[in-house]
Amino acid sequence: MGLTHNPVEWHLYLIECIDGSLYTGITTDVARRYAEHLSGQGARYTRSHKPLCLVASAPVGTRSEALRAELAIKRLPKEQKVSAVRSLAHLITHTSSGSNNMNKSELVEAVATAAEITKSDAEKALAATIASIVKAVAKGDTVTLVGFGTFKSSKRAARTGRNPQTGAALKIAATTLPRFTAGATFKAAVAGKKAKKK
Repeated sequence: MGLTHNPVEWHLYLIECIDGSLYTGITTDVARRYAEHLSGQGARYTRSHKPLCLVASAPVGTRSEALRAELAIKRLPKEQKVSAVRSLAHLITHTSSGSNNMNKSELVEAVATAAEITKSDAEKALAATIASIVKAVAKGDTVTLVGFGTFKSSKRAARTGRNPQTGAALKIAATTLPRFTAGATFKAAVAGKKAKKK
């Protein structure tokens, strides 16, 4: 009896550095890779630009998909990078083996079954949907899917943080973050109730 091969899932991540810059990378283990950056064993960039915090990460599938996503994020203006990665994280939930969460592959399969299309077409449709929402929200637009919810951006004021290594106070610049608000039908489904008709 042969062994079942489970493909490794790659993640895209963003690190905010002490000088305010953002480092974009990919890995199969975000926690391990971030620890390497903190210890000076990560990328050349984070050896000269000390990491302040891990600001966002999202599962993106295969290594080739991760490389494409990394390139796309690097091309975005700095103020849009965090929003784009966090929007992906909201839409695709990473799951470890044995959990009750649905990962990307399972979501693609569910969409293919429900829509009666191939997995390939379902994956393309899902990727196009995610990309369209991320692009719209990154531009400042609000995306509303009636019953499901609303995606929009929200500004966060500048604040004072702490250097995790020295404890020194640091000024953290203002930024724009993605927000998702669930719709009435979605909320009711999760609660096990029928949405009230208006």
